[in-house]
Amino acid sequence: MRITDVLRTIRANKRFLISGHIDPEADAVGSQLVLANLLKRLKKDVLIVNEDSPPGSCNFLPNVKSVKLFKDIKRKNFKQPDCAIVVDSPVLSRIGKVRDLISDDVTIINIDHHISNERYGDINWVDLKASSVGEMMFELFKKFRISLKRDEAILIYSAISIDTGSFRYSNTTARTHRIASELIKYRLDTDGIFEQLFELKSYPATRLLGATLSTLKKSKDGRVVWIWLTRKMLKRVGAKFDDTENFINFAKAVKGIKVAVFFKEADEKGRIQVSLRGKRGYNVNKVAAKFGGGGHAPAAGCVIKGNPKEVEKKVLRAIFQII
Repeated sequence: MRITDVLRTIRANKRFLISGHIDPEADAVGSQLVLANLLKRLKKDVLIVNEDSPPGSCNFLPNVKSVKLFKDIKRKNFKQPDCAIVVDSPVLSRIGKVRDLISDDVTIINIDHHISNERYGDINWVDLKASSVGEMMFELFKKFRISLKRDEAILIYSAISIDTGSFRYSNTTARTHRIASELIKYRLDTDGIFEQLFELKSYPATRLLGATLSTLKKSKDGRVVWIWLTRKMLKRVGAKFDDTENFINFAKAVKGIKVAVFFKEADEKGRIQVSLRGKRGYNVNKVAAKFGGGGHAPAAGCVIKGNPKEVEKKVLRAIFQII
């Protein structure tokens, strides 16, 4: 389906629910916030609900406190939306418990850029050439002929920046740079945005990085490395689960490796979040797909329930089937 189907469906409905994937980052959060702004400017009623809170790196984003958590929603006061817009989630199950808020008669718009997207919506706008959903949000504003405000430019620029590794990853295109050049005209503090998204860490988060990297292991052939985060480590240093954003990039930086994996014990016992990164030519999305997850060829993730040692064995076995 085309973006015109999204425009038509938005115009035809009044009350909207916006959600995104569990363990969100700046593309998911920034895209939700700027989409909510767009809908409000179109005189729509909007509610953003996620299962997990935005990471600390997103605290600077304009209006980030408007994001509600599923656990805080009082069902008796919840009004069913006419339309649910799910962003940056290749499979519907990745929005977690928020799925329970969407009844069968609610129209679902699926806006995404992942190659593994399952086209689960009534309306599916999936742009595999887009670097990020943020890039797609820029196009949506253009199609509605609504001029961006500075806060909206910050949200879109941040969304694009995180998914392109600050315009370093191979998903960065000429279109990405053209959009960025338009956004920078809004007097953005690009250095400050980079610092917030990629550099600044709290003292507990920095200690957690050290503890996580101390678990680094390498396969016998040197092509795969992996690290672990446990609940005990979080408790010991006083850090939060979302403090681990970008930790996997340190594992990926090991010279000579082809695939990096980050195993994280989630809050729920027996639930392991798995983040995968692959060097050029190594499609880790195939690994994530085996466990019900998804993403892109160079970056993907999934959630697996089970004993940590068994989960590690299963994932590593799947990796060696593709490399």
